[in-house]
Amino acid sequence: MTVEQVDASVTETRTITLSGAQQGIAAALRKADELGARVAVVVLDVGGHVLALARMDGAVAVATGVAQNKASTALVVRTPTNEFAEAIKQDTVLVSSLASQPGMALFSGGLPLFSGDTPIGAIGVSGGMGDDDLIAARAGAAAIV
Repeated sequence: MTVEQVDASVTETRTITLSGAQQGIAAALRKADELGARVAVVVLDVGGHVLALARMDGAVAVATGVAQNKASTALVVRTPTNEFAEAIKQDTVLVSSLASQPGMALFSGGLPLFSGDTPIGAIGVSGGMGDDDLIAARAGAAAIV
């Protein structure tokens, strides 16, 4: 095999760094604290693996798993979870089918992360009320990209 043949079989993948994930988590936690919300924040790399997570004192334990599911859903569908849920809400069979899949979360608080047009990971926030999760996730995403 020549070098050219090997190169044709290999791709480079861009992903978020640990430092970037930590910056995002810190920003999301600050915003949640400003809102009076007690949340968990999870950042996934482009492969869908947990890169960093934090759960605020007073946040319910289940918030961590839900935040991870929100991030995973956003990464898979390449769309904020609130926008995806809104787009599919008329198709009750699809909503029911997706909602029953492990790791799916069809509600606000999950955002895909991009560098230009390239996905690099996702952030998920859970535990707040109303739009708190989405607001905190946006603050976290803004600190990363």
